[in-house]
Amino acid sequence: MNTPLKTLDTKVIEDWIDYNGHLNEAYYLVIFSKATDAIQDHLGMTVDTIHGTGYTLFTVETHIRYLQEIGLGKKVSITTQILEHDNKRLRLFHSMYNEANELLATAEKMFLSYNLKEEKVVNFSADFAANLAHLVTQQGDMGMPEGAGKGIALKRK
Repeated sequence: MNTPLKTLDTKVIEDWIDYNGHLNEAYYLVIFSKATDAIQDHLGMTVDTIHGTGYTLFTVETHIRYLQEIGLGKKVSITTQILEHDNKRLRLFHSMYNEANELLATAEKMFLSYNLKEEKVVNFSADFAANLAHLVTQQGDMGMPEGAGKGIALKRK
């Protein structure tokens, strides 16, 4: 595969538009959150599985870059790349594109594995860990995407 996984296609709806006529910054996160739900489902962590086992993911950090504006009714798609993981943490990178395949925004996210029944951070379930390892193998070595691992700073001379 050696490419990010396509996790979401959606259309920008009226409720998401701000006073400038563009997608409000908060709704970029809503769209990226839906892509996170899709990658969880892909890895076997469905809502039913979460309710049955208690295993879930908690977001502990998000960094969004807004690169181009997008307006009402426009279609966007999200791809997702696994950047790194260990036995209880997952770092991934979502990229948002328009229909012309232009990069609109990115979201880098860090998650912790949590068990709702035990009320604590735990190792990933065996099934989730196996599915994650399989996806990482499928994605191969894509390298770090532009913007990954970057914080916010003013450039100084």
